[in-house]
Amino acid sequence: MIGRFRRAPIRLQFVVLAAIPIPAVLLSVIALLPEPYIFQAKQVVAVRSTQIELIVEQLRNSADDADAEKLLRASAPIGLEMRILPWRDLNVGSSHQGDMQFIADELRDVLPTDFEAAVLPQDAEHNALAVRVDAKRGLLVRFSDADTYPAVFGTLIELIAKILMLILPMLLLVLYIGGVITSPLVRFAEAAKSLRLDGSEEQLFTVAGAKELRTLATALNDMRRRIRKMVDDRTRMLTAVSHDLRTPLTRLRMRVERSKEIRSKQAMLDDIATLTAMIEESLQYLSSTARDEPLRKVDIAALMKTIVAGFSDVGHTVIYVGPERFGYSCKQKGLTRAVTNIVENAVRFGKIVHVQLSNFPPSKVSIVVQDDGPGLAEGLHEKALEPFFKADQARSSTINSGFGLGLSIADEIAKSHGGSLSLENISPHGLRATISLPPARVVPLKSGKTDDVQGQASTRQALAKGR
Repeated sequence: MIGRFRRAPIRLQFVVLAAIPIPAVLLSVIALLPEPYIFQAKQVVAVRSTQIELIVEQLRNSADDADAEKLLRASAPIGLEMRILPWRDLNVGSSHQGDMQFIADELRDVLPTDFEAAVLPQDAEHNALAVRVDAKRGLLVRFSDADTYPAVFGTLIELIAKILMLILPMLLLVLYIGGVITSPLVRFAEAAKSLRLDGSEEQLFTVAGAKELRTLATALNDMRRRIRKMVDDRTRMLTAVSHDLRTPLTRLRMRVERSKEIRSKQAMLDDIATLTAMIEESLQYLSSTARDEPLRKVDIAALMKTIVAGFSDVGHTVIYVGPERFGYSCKQKGLTRAVTNIVENAVRFGKIVHVQLSNFPPSKVSIVVQDDGPGLAEGLHEKALEPFFKADQARSSTINSGFGLGLSIADEIAKSHGGSLSLENISPHGLRATISLPPARVVPLKSGKTDDVQGQASTRQALAKGR
């Protein structure tokens, strides 16, 4: 029954849950709000009537006035101000009217019929009660606010407790409704943030909950499959075209090399080399977004040092800054390609490049590549991460310029790790590229060096392939 109710439309759940407590709440509020002033006043009258009866009976049985005074002193803790006076001295009159509290009048009415009692004016807000003890004596009883009004603090606590008894079920219902409605939406939002078209999950959005939420989850999963299929088809088509272009380029190169026109021969070979490099980089970009490389434990400190050594071997000034060892679970080939692309971009426009690996603060793992080049113009930092965007003019160079895919590939790889790539200028000149990675994948390393050797070998192979 509960399961069917949870699967019902949200509108029906709202109507049912909101309608259940309304009559009970209204009746309870109407009944309980005046309760302290009705029932507590009756209790006070009954208690005070019994106390006065007992005291008068004891006074009638007392031996003399000394015993009577001793009895009154012993009765002081009950909270009544009592005095024994001659009955003839008690000025019996009518009680005040207006906003007076009439506990004295009510006590006079509830005392036994053999008790002669009269109501006297006490002060501006209260009446007093005179009860005849015997033929000569009378007992004057004065009252305080505690006898005429409910205790403010006690009444307030009691009222708050009763209101909480009414509100708490409503609050629990509201929390339940909020959880039923908002938790699936929050789950959808989190799934949308982590959505990647190259993921292997068939149903990233969980189909559960109310009818509308199940329909929404199903539609989102179908949309994701359609988009992924469209992207896969586009990638396969572009990859096939790029592969097919290699054959005519190879034939063209062979014909040019056989040419006897020395002046145009080198220019044509350079153009063919440019086209070949563009095709290779396009294939690299397409493969980086389509291939799902598994995570593995890697010493990325050794990874960075191997990349730095590869660039230093060909004459570039690249310096590594960071720990000697740092274990991390990542896509080794992908991360190698990303850092290599960034360093290639840095050495193209700068003379000195620093590669820094940092885990400070502990909630952040970052790889920073910094060069001393001219930097980027304002407004180009985000565009520089777009595919085929060339910022050569902003970097004041047209020599050895790339095809605008290196940073795009690095950005895609960073996102596939759950991280990000950001660019910023540094003072006085230069560019800083920061790959931010999630810290949850930091892993301890073994004391052996087998993994390090394998990691460095794989990195050298990736560098050699990239060049």
